[in-house]
Amino acid sequence: MALEFVWLRFEGRVTEGGQLPRFFGPTLRGALGLSLRKLVCVTHLPECSPCLLRFQCPYPRFFEPFAPPDHPLALRLRQMPRPFALQVPPPSDAPVEFSVGAPFSFRLVVWQHAETLLPYLVLAFRQALERGIGKGVKVGLKRVIAETPKGEAREVYRAEEGIVQMKLPTCSVAEILAGGEKSPVSRLTVHFLTPVRIDLSGKLQNPVGFEAMIKAANERGRALFWAYEGVEPPWDGKGLVMAAKEVRMVAGEQRWVEMARFSRRQGERMKMGGVMGWAVYEGKDLAAFLPLLRMMEVVHVGKLATMGLGQIAVEASDDGGHFRNCS
Repeated sequence: MALEFVWLRFEGRVTEGGQLPRFFGPTLRGALGLSLRKLVCVTHLPECSPCLLRFQCPYPRFFEPFAPPDHPLALRLRQMPRPFALQVPPPSDAPVEFSVGAPFSFRLVVWQHAETLLPYLVLAFRQALERGIGKGVKVGLKRVIAETPKGEAREVYRAEEGIVQMKLPTCSVAEILAGGEKSPVSRLTVHFLTPVRIDLSGKLQNPVGFEAMIKAANERGRALFWAYEGVEPPWDGKGLVMAAKEVRMVAGEQRWVEMARFSRRQGERMKMGGVMGWAVYEGKDLAAFLPLLRMMEVVHVGKLATMGLGQIAVEASDDGGHFRNCS
């Protein structure tokens, strides 16, 4: 087990026009889940938990991963966190209209079994998009590009060829965590690119303060390390949360964006709003927080990352100006 990240960019063209919700991450994730389960499930059980194939089948490995009995931290993991985050455009003001011939693209960040799951994901997305999503939108998947922040990019699927290239460029969690600036950092600007939904002890955070963000980031990062590295994370979570209490939010524009989705499992509409905008945080030296926040740029922070929520970008600076603007 190891956290190895790859960004998959799916590109297609609209073949039948229609309408998608103003934030269509849940629509895409729902379509992928239904398509993947239909594609690979051979037992047709209503739930994956009693299935003999739950550790091998592509569907639970991706959508409902179970900790194997020999996992070193199996007792802490009632269920493994899902090994992906969806990256889609931020919510628009109204439902999105798509006309025939319009480009259609999105990204999927995957960090477990990416190479073995890739053919299933390509086929499941291709079939789901061809069948149609939202209100009548049908898309022909043209190609899939595998990318990393190091500038590597490889076309792994082209519709004309009908072949999936299995070798993927990846970026390790060690490389992500090493991306923190070494110079003193007194200011962090965090952009909330898609709604950030942080729930601490049953209270949704609005606005998102620095301590709340670090608490949520530490919880998510720790769960991923437990699940996919089998160890505690290489940062001092308690120390970071304590230090975050001293960091001030000095500027920003944060707004709550309310959204809803229909849950097939619950049989009802569920609220899924979050905070969008930006915030500037200041402290004596914030460099210690950057490895954790760089990881959150990849895996997203807060709830519902698999639907595209919680995507952030972080800028670090000192009194002399910016060091880096993360893509």
